Amino acid sequence: MKAPRLIGCDVRTMRNESLEILGNSEAIAVNQDKLGVQGKKVAGGGDGKVWCSPPRHGRVAVVMWNRGSSPASITAKWIDVGLQPSAVVNTHDLWAMSCSCRFVSQHETTSSVRERIHTHACKMYMLTPK
Repeated sequence: MKAPRLIGCDVRTMRNESLEILGNSEAIAVNQDKLGVQGKKVAGGGDGKVWCSPPRHGRVAVVMWNRGSSPASITAKWIDVGLQPSAVVNTHDLWAMSCSCRFVSQHETTSSVRERIHTHACKMYMLTPK
């Protein structure tokens, strides 16, 4: 949900990992965009969930969550996140702050990003059609 960030710990003693997550400017930008429209679940009936923001300026923010107790492969299909099935897409990993062009659609059934997600973890991407 779009909201101000609240920190429920003593910031003087928080781990560096927590500080990096809370200070990730790219993830913050998704949460604090001017539209203020929260994302919605677009796929996943079990432990693997895919949520996305509404498309804006052709770009879509996508989060893939693994709520399960073992690693899982999770797929976000272009059609589910509001992109054209024929789109060639650049992906930007918002946690790693790095770009990739490895997810290039070929056909409606393969137009997707698929990741192996560790238990109780998530991946967050900004998808931008070329």
